[in-house]
Amino acid sequence: MKEFLNDTVQIDKILNSDLLSKDNGNMEYNNQFQGMNDVDFPKATFLERTVKKLKRLNDFSSLDRIKIVVDGLIGDISEKEICRKEGISLKVYLQWKEDFFEAFKEFSEVSKLQKILTSKNKGVILNESGEEVFNFYQSFTDITSDQSLVIPKKKALSNYYNFKKIKNLILLDKINNFRLINKQLEEANKKLPLGGILMGSFETFNSKNQHKIAGKIPVLRDIFKAGNFLIHRVCPKLPYIKKAYFFITKGKNRSLSKAEALGRLVCCGFDILDYKEIDGMHYFASLKIKEPSYDMNPSYGPLFKMQRIGKNGKMIGVYKFRTMHPYSEYLQDYILKLNGYADTGKPANDFRLVPWGKFLRRYWIDELPQIINVIKGELKLVGVRPVSQTYFNGIPKEIQELRLTQKPACIPPYVSLNRKGSVESVLNAEKEYLEEKIKNPYFTDIKYFFKAMFNIVFKNKRSA
Repeated sequence: MKEFLNDTVQIDKILNSDLLSKDNGNMEYNNQFQGMNDVDFPKATFLERTVKKLKRLNDFSSLDRIKIVVDGLIGDISEKEICRKEGISLKVYLQWKEDFFEAFKEFSEVSKLQKILTSKNKGVILNESGEEVFNFYQSFTDITSDQSLVIPKKKALSNYYNFKKIKNLILLDKINNFRLINKQLEEANKKLPLGGILMGSFETFNSKNQHKIAGKIPVLRDIFKAGNFLIHRVCPKLPYIKKAYFFITKGKNRSLSKAEALGRLVCCGFDILDYKEIDGMHYFASLKIKEPSYDMNPSYGPLFKMQRIGKNGKMIGVYKFRTMHPYSEYLQDYILKLNGYADTGKPANDFRLVPWGKFLRRYWIDELPQIINVIKGELKLVGVRPVSQTYFNGIPKEIQELRLTQKPACIPPYVSLNRKGSVESVLNAEKEYLEEKIKNPYFTDIKYFFKAMFNIVFKNKRSA
């Protein structure tokens, strides 16, 4: 350590002297090491190598500094890479950048200059994603302004540091290629201010199945689809196999559903503004509205626990067999805002459902695990259904108050009364049940249970 400190002092002495001036640097530098004996020579060699690697700031002319700054503004290399290439610190580069723009403040066309310098954004997007994608992004904000930062493909967000003026972030690499998807989205959230816009893309599982050759041959198409699902969808979720999967693939080209991709965005603090499919890829624009949820244990397995409102407003975890893609729970508000409710009382055009989800729901198979909640005393067999906070907030206050007085249940009143599954019909059936339950608390549930069994067995009543 002592020898290192002594070497550092000598290096500093050399750098702060006139020995390295452009005119006589080599001669004077060589003289510095003349007369050293053999014992000192290894140290001299170390000093010589070190000094040659370092650059003094006054070695850069004004023209050199402008060139470096402009390369950072209009080139494809990140600020961190420029600093490493030129042998300067990020702090020095940012100061030069600030001086550069300060020098043009006296000109009336400084905004035009900045527009030209940042127009590289358009070129990068056109080159890597195409004109239709650029037009989609441009419909939400001015991509060519100095408040927009485009991260090209194969470039890491972590390589960029100066986000003081950045309000819009465009990730050109699809999120399927992120090693840790949520970590990347959380980092983007951290870089953006509230109201900032994040744009990017993802490829869905269905799009990946459209193989150019296999997609034209039925048998090969099915084999390719099954293999792709097994490798890129199942393997990343299995406890031990996923380590080998990520080691081999580096997390590239992972399979995602539309619901999972959009749900991850909402989970990480963004509100979906819009998304559009272009040439088999989905492009999205999202708005930062809050900090991320930091969901460290998302549910991927067949058994899923939903947060629902119980008696007296207590939140309970209701068990079901999975009928939706992972992260679907984060899209409840978005789906309702987008499509509203169908006649069945469920969200209309719900792309969150897995292919077998409708079958499981129709025959109440997905609700069998709720027997666990019944055993735990959180649910009973007959009564109002446990609902989400979003649904609860949208029903009349009168029914809200009645609901909170009762424990929720597995079999809803609309089944017992053989009503339709629309929201209005379900609410009317619940109100009728709750009022009767208050008047006759002991026999109402027995009556509704046998009515439900009769309608299911003899009238073929199915779940909405």
